[in-house]
Amino acid sequence: METIIQEITQELGKKVTEKAYSGGIQDIDQLCSDILQDCKLTASAIVETIFTGLNMQIRADKAGRKEQGLILKEKDRTRELHTELGILKLPRDYYYDKINDQYVFILDHITGIRPYERIGDNLSVALVTLATDVSYAKSAAIASGGTLSRQTVKNHIGKLPAMEKEPESAEKKDIGELHIYADEDHAHMQKPNKEKGKSSKIVPLVTVTEGMDTENEKRHKTIGTMHFVDESFDTKNLWKSVEGYLDKTYDVTKVKKIFIHGDGGRWIKNGLENFPQTVHVMDGYHLGKRVKGFSNKFPGKKVSTRITKAIKDEDKAKADEILQGLYDIAEDEKQIKHISEFGTYLFGNWNEIVNRKNLNIPGSCTEAQVSHVLSERFSRDPLGWSEAGLGKLAKLRVYVKNGGKITAEDFKKGQKQTYSEYAEQFIKEAITGAVDWTVFEGEPPVFDGASGTQILIQGFGTVRNTLWS
Repeated sequence: METIIQEITQELGKKVTEKAYSGGIQDIDQLCSDILQDCKLTASAIVETIFTGLNMQIRADKAGRKEQGLILKEKDRTRELHTELGILKLPRDYYYDKINDQYVFILDHITGIRPYERIGDNLSVALVTLATDVSYAKSAAIASGGTLSRQTVKNHIGKLPAMEKEPESAEKKDIGELHIYADEDHAHMQKPNKEKGKSSKIVPLVTVTEGMDTENEKRHKTIGTMHFVDESFDTKNLWKSVEGYLDKTYDVTKVKKIFIHGDGGRWIKNGLENFPQTVHVMDGYHLGKRVKGFSNKFPGKKVSTRITKAIKDEDKAKADEILQGLYDIAEDEKQIKHISEFGTYLFGNWNEIVNRKNLNIPGSCTEAQVSHVLSERFSRDPLGWSEAGLGKLAKLRVYVKNGGKITAEDFKKGQKQTYSEYAEQFIKEAITGAVDWTVFEGEPPVFDGASGTQILIQGFGTVRNTLWS
């Protein structure tokens, strides 16, 4: 096996040299691409050779297999495995385990290949991580070079458990105030049997921050940002996750105020009911949009200016008087409906609206958070989601946005570990003195220093100061 590996690596060296000196160096970018492909093919061949050698060693280890109760039933049943190197063709023997009364591929256990899996875990990581940012089809094309389908990407997303980003430090922070932004995205859903019409799903998002960094006047950014969604879109579970994070991350007894910025939705008002220091604040974007839209229904009446002054003065009676005056001059039922709807919004959220205008707190960014975290992937393009796919991927996207990293171990969670002692002992014995690289010692240099090419390269070296000084 070692001789074969050495021959494979020597062949790679010859290929690279030939390509470089047969005109390849004139197009360095294409040369790098060609060499990368050669390296991948070489690495694949090496891995397949090692795998084959291990399979043969297990087959020859009759004493060890007898101790484990393993009886050889079938030789060289090949398995294809998609990896970052490409598709590997791996031969392995099939055994009957008489102790546990089951049939197994021992080499799969030794090399960490999960049962029935045709995708390597690291490639699975690449597929899923990319899918949190781009479409399933693009993810498959980028990670596998088009050898895998978008359905494969979706299937691997479903194999991961729900993941939450843990706080960076076990020590709780001492923070005076927190700002929480709550809003929702509206994702288009697939309709059964391709029915016509639109269907959407509300995806609530909560973002916890330690305030706003305003040093850059043109671009403000939140501090200590952590996003939350619930895989089943349950707002009660969503707020429970937020509460758990607050308890883990901050000394909540020292947090004087927790400002919750929202658009007045009932699920937002019900958030953090167990925290007495919460203060609800109307999101500035939604408030401005509602006031301006209502004012436009009554041109020339300075509704926006008058309503805004009543809010700043905390004069609820004056605001009611303004609406009553508009009701008296309403021209039709449509205008009366606008007044009724705005009055319900204004007085139903009066305290939150007053807080937005009068408290000295940072501006809201609920819409921006939803746009950046959710809409960019789930609702901006004409996509159609299944409920399970939307919930799972939204959770994973938030995990990645929070700085979490999906790993191969995440796919192995819950995997039953068997034959571990035999695998550990066998691997140790198999690699001891396995590779002898002395075959490369004494090899003649690849390049002829007296060749025309080498003379030309040396010539370039002597004039480097002239060319690049």
